[in-house]
This record gives sequence, structure tokens and C-alpha cells, in this order.
Amino acid sequence: MMEWVFERMIYVKEACKLVSEGIEGERASICFPLEYKTAVLVYELSKYCDLKVCRFDDPTTKIEAVRWLEDKGVKVRRKEECLDSEYFLDCVAALTRKTLKAGKSVTGVIELTKSGVDQLKSLHAKKVFRKAISIDDSELKGKGENIYGTGLGLLDALIRLNIMLPGKNVFIIGFGRVGEGCASVLKKLGCEVEVFDKDKLRCALAEYMGFKVSEVEDGLREADIVVTATGVDGIIDSSNIRYLKNGAILCNMGAGRYEIDLRNLEGYQRTEIGDHITKLSGLNYFYLLADGRSVNLTMGNGTPLEIMDRTFALVAFALEHLIKKDFSGIIETPKEVEERLAELVRLKKIQKR
Repeated sequence: MMEWVFERMIYVKEACKLVSEGIEGERASICFPLEYKTAVLVYELSKYCDLKVCRFDDPTTKIEAVRWLEDKGVKVRRKEECLDSEYFLDCVAALTRKTLKAGKSVTGVIELTKSGVDQLKSLHAKKVFRKAISIDDSELKGKGENIYGTGLGLLDALIRLNIMLPGKNVFIIGFGRVGEGCASVLKKLGCEVEVFDKDKLRCALAEYMGFKVSEVEDGLREADIVVTATGVDGIIDSSNIRYLKNGAILCNMGAGRYEIDLRNLEGYQRTEIGDHITKLSGLNYFYLLADGRSVNLTMGNGTPLEIMDRTFALVAFALEHLIKKDFSGIIETPKEVEERLAELVRLKKIQKR
């Protein structure tokens, strides 16, 4: 799998070459979910800058990717060993938060997720970092990957359950870009999709797209599959788990670790019945996938590699911008950075003709 991904990620390789002079010798650390596509980004960046890499967490780490990097001389470290770099490539502000706890600071941060940007706002007030770029606010990542790619990662995970998806009632909690993408993919597959979002404008847009909008309790009652995509902990917890019908499947696609928070659930027996599948039995019974972690990365292979190739090329361009440009605070991905990626894609397509 690792060599297949490496062969096909053409944009990230070219982007790293293009920024090589701008990032040469700079000290950077990366803490993204360490799967196959991330390994390619790490390897290519490590050719030009002093890069340290660590696991985001164990469930989203692909062992083959770790071994591939180590075979190429790239050591995978503990997070604590990655806090002395000038620049972070971060996910959910994992490294940046550890920097605060360690009483240290970092010059600049590239943040991959909306949840991470929300956390960076408070960290900037505490002077943990000077400047940051939000990749999630870009058109190509924020819309392109989240809407058109992430849902395919969810599908990758669900197909591994070997169940018939067409005709299933699916309830998606959170109709942001990730939730929209998941809803669209499953609807096209033949699922009956209902959604909920606390933002009433997003609910109105969901109705325009043909989705039924329900309150959380009502959606849980009808769902065969429940997908959380909010980035907020406790959307599902011991207070509303009783609404689930028997046999329902719960999974998370958001960046929140405890969007499905069953830590205080009492009166239920947990039984591991398969890889990343837990059955909980009590007043009702249901199935939890991947212990509530991001199911696309834990059970599946994540977002398709062609999409992540572009996202990670964007990360490379953004890193050079972060290093070379003088600004302060948290900014959206600069238009010139996105246009640089768009031009690279255009030129590569011309070369293929």
C-alpha cells in the first residue's frame, strides 16, 4: 500500500521541490495522523528541512507507514521530542497545546483543522506562538477535501463492515463541510439521510439539498447508522444514548475526541466483537466503531490519496509562506498560496496530454 500511495502523490513531491530553497535548514515538526499520505509528505519535506515527526495517536497510525519512513532514515519520535522546532505542522493543535504545558513557545504553526484553529485562538492570547496559517479555511482544502473527499473516507470505513448500505437510515449530526460531504456520498449510494446542525442556516441549506432535518433525539430513534461531524465533545453521551434503536451503529467523523462520549455510561456491558467494533448492551444495544475516534482514519485509509496529494502540496506552499512572510496572529490560507497550487495542478495536467 505504501509504495502505491508514494507512486501516485505527484503534487506534494513537486511542491516540496518548489519550496526547497525557502525551507532549507529550517526546523519544523509535524503531528498529523500518521497514515500513508502523511508519510509521503514527511519524507519529501525531510529532504529539504530539519523535520521531526511524531504520531498523532496510535489508532490513526498505520504501522506500514511508520516502517516505510524508518527504512528511509526518518525516525518517528514522541511528541515531547518535537517541541523545540521553530515551526509546527499541527492537527487539532496537538503539538501547540503540549508546548503550552511545557512552558515553551513556537514561532509559527500550520493548522490542519477547524477545531485546531479554535484552540489556537486561545493559545495565541497566551503567546504560545506568533503566527499561524489555517489550512482548513482554504478553498481547496476546506471545501475541496472536506466536502468532496472526506465522505469517501467514511464510505471506505463503512464498507469494511460488510453490510448493505443502500436503504439504511443514516443520521448525521453536524452539517458543516464534513457533514455535508458525508451526507451527499451516502445519499447518492441510496441511504435515507437525515441531518442536524445547531446552525439554523446550515439546516436551511440542508433542506435545499434535499435532506430531512431532525432534532437529535428524533434522528437517533430512526437511525441505523449515526455519524457525528461537529468537532464538539459530548454530542452523544449517556443522556441521549437511550434513544438509539437496537442494533444502531455509531461512528465519528469529526475532530473531537469525545464527540461520542460514553465515559460516564453506566449499566452497559462492553464486548469487543471485531477489529474496531464494540457492542454495548444495556437498556438497548448498539455498536460503537473505533471507540469514537475518526472512523475514516482508524478503520479506513482516510481521504482518497489524489485529494490529500493536493492538500499536502498546499501545506508545503503554506509552510514556505509561514517562514518567509512577516505577519502575526492567525490568518486564512493566503490566496497566493492557493493559486500556486492551482497553477501546479494546471501545469501537471498539460504535461499529461
